Amino acid sequence: MLKGLIFIFLGIYILKFPISGMLGLIVYGGFALILSGLIISVFAITTHKTNHNWSWHISEGILDIILGIILLLNLGLTAITLPYVFAIFGIFTGIFWIVEALSFKRKGYKPWIVALLAGLLSLVIGILIFLHPVIAMLTIFGFIGCMFILQGFFLVLFSIEISQVSKIGDVAAD
Repeated sequence: MLKGLIFIFLGIYILKFPISGMLGLIVYGGFALILSGLIISVFAITTHKTNHNWSWHISEGILDIILGIILLLNLGLTAITLPYVFAIFGIFTGIFWIVEALSFKRKGYKPWIVALLAGLLSLVIGILIFLHPVIAMLTIFGFIGCMFILQGFFLVLFSIEISQVSKIGDVAAD
């Protein structure tokens, strides 16, 4: 949920303040990605026995950490690299959520369609940014802001669903 709330905040900030959004995106986004990558990786490692998708989670965590480091180490080259960094982020997180959606569907979780839509939208936005980086540089704040809000919204929904599944398991155990 923390990652989702951070992404929603960053998305709104970027849309509202595009001029200072670039620096804020680099610094806060880099630290947020590293923090969320660490949290997701720890989650994946601690739940690997009960979570058959743990390898996807650890992959997402490692990807977040790598992207965060890239953002923080390339401050001078951000204008050139930022569209590609977020294109890759959008593509990989889109693939992750599509795989998760299929897993949710098999398990009978209700929000599988939301996960699928989030994954498809993230994938499409990532591909569009990658194919048109110059146009993306001109409109990157809108794309990134929308992608962050979308990912953040879904992560919050996902964490709520997970907490309800956990509560159901606790009730069943009693």
